Amino acid sequence: MAAKTVTIESKDYVFNTLKEAQKYYDAIVKELYDAKLTLTTGQDFEDLKWIYTTYSNHTNSNLERLKESDIIGFKGISTVQQKGGQYIPTECCAIIFSDGKEEEFFTDKAIKEIALTQNPR
Repeated sequence: MAAKTVTIESKDYVFNTLKEAQKYYDAIVKELYDAKLTLTTGQDFEDLKWIYTTYSNHTNSNLERLKESDIIGFKGISTVQQKGGQYIPTECCAIIFSDGKEEEFFTDKAIKEIALTQNPR
């Protein structure tokens, strides 16, 4: 099976593999979590915004939310995810909307969906 490339259009960059893209954005989320920072500007902000918006359009999810409120920030949060019947603590992204609401966002899942759409079988 050929490796799937991932194009992040907000920065006009192509990752050679899905894993490479996931690792890159996982590191950003981990850095936000570890430093307790909120990302509100810059290229990483634009990338995460593009990833979330593109994922939402591909999956037809959260489209109403995007119409109602702008994305104003991203931060790293701790959550629990079920894997293989076990609950594992993990870091993920929280999207901060202009109405003050926040929503969990897993970049690895979104990037995988985008890669599948960009590289149809």
